[in-house]
Amino acid sequence: MNMCTGFWVGMGAGLVAGAALGMMVPSGKQTMKTPVGKSIQKLGIAVDQAVDNIVSEMR
Repeated sequence: MNMCTGFWVGMGAGLVAGAALGMMVPSGKQTMKTPVGKSIQKLGIAVDQAVDNIVSEMR
């Protein structure tokens, strides 16, 4: 397994673990009203878009 493949496997495992953790944490409507909550939401959207771009380029 070359270095690039290992990197992508690690990135995929990290994303899956983060998504699973995010689903387990209870989220209330009040969380997104804070500036920190909005920043986290924007970061999540940016990561989703980046992953979509990477996957579409690999095809």
